[in-house]
Amino acid sequence: MKFIATSAVLAAALFAATLPAGAQTLRLATVVAAPHPWIDAAEAFKAEVEANTDLTVEIFPGGQLGNDQTVVDEMRIGTVDVMIGGVQNISPFVKKFEFFSFNYLFDGMDTFRAVTAPESEVFQYFKDEVANAGVGLNLLAFTGGGTRNLSTAAGPVTSPDDLRGVRMRVTGSQLDAEMWQAAGALTTSLPWTEVYTGVQTGVVGAFESTISGYYGGRLYEVARYHSKTEHQIMMSHISISEITWGRLSEEDRAAIEAAAQVAAAVGTDMGEQYDAELINQLEDQGVTVSEVDKEAFIAAAMPLHDEYAERLDITDLLETVRALH
Repeated sequence: MKFIATSAVLAAALFAATLPAGAQTLRLATVVAAPHPWIDAAEAFKAEVEANTDLTVEIFPGGQLGNDQTVVDEMRIGTVDVMIGGVQNISPFVKKFEFFSFNYLFDGMDTFRAVTAPESEVFQYFKDEVANAGVGLNLLAFTGGGTRNLSTAAGPVTSPDDLRGVRMRVTGSQLDAEMWQAAGALTTSLPWTEVYTGVQTGVVGAFESTISGYYGGRLYEVARYHSKTEHQIMMSHISISEITWGRLSEEDRAAIEAAAQVAAAVGTDMGEQYDAELINQLEDQGVTVSEVDKEAFIAAAMPLHDEYAERLDITDLLETVRALH
């Protein structure tokens, strides 16, 4: 009986490995809920893939398949095929992604678009980094996600002094933690899917996010103060499992790469659009939106740029981005 069961498993695996392309469904994971540019990017990816291949794409939003690090683990064994998420959250797997945790790295959307273009030196650098990291991912595209601001539960923050002693949620990036420690916060790492309950229960009293992430996650219910630090333009990635990639034909690979580029452009554009639209809707939700002493936040962040670039051996990369300003 054991031999028969084992044989059945092997036969099922062989059958799955030889299924025609038309039978394949790509499972796409993202941790956010609509409205969010990652959802728009996912829908654009799905539309392009299904229009140009026999593949189908099923989107799992809202962290249904786990947080980003869990999803990476699933992609390494091929049970999740595609993810759209923030690069900081996978920096434990690809250390140099911490580069994008530099606050005030970009001076505007023109620089951001130049960096995220598929032909850019920066994108090609990180495509190679992901491939060489051996984490089972293939970086398809960089996309946006909107501007990141600071939100708090106890009261408004208008300068780094207001953050002194406040326990703040940060991503899994070590540099992300150091950036906010330099501004006076006490930092703790939490997955995005746990931010709401973390604030609600008092584990953290502050966090930073895109405006759409704050709105779509209904985080204004537990953190009613939103400060326009505008410290980052969200760097996000569209990646595919290497196992999935290995099962695809050359024609499907080309179509998926093209679909990722279309989706990336949509994500970046929608990030800008949501920033403009949603910031004006926050007051309707009882949120206090505050301007900040941005120069003070910049002064706290800038000393870490050169120091951390040297630590990560990415000084040349930092200079490349600065040259685009």
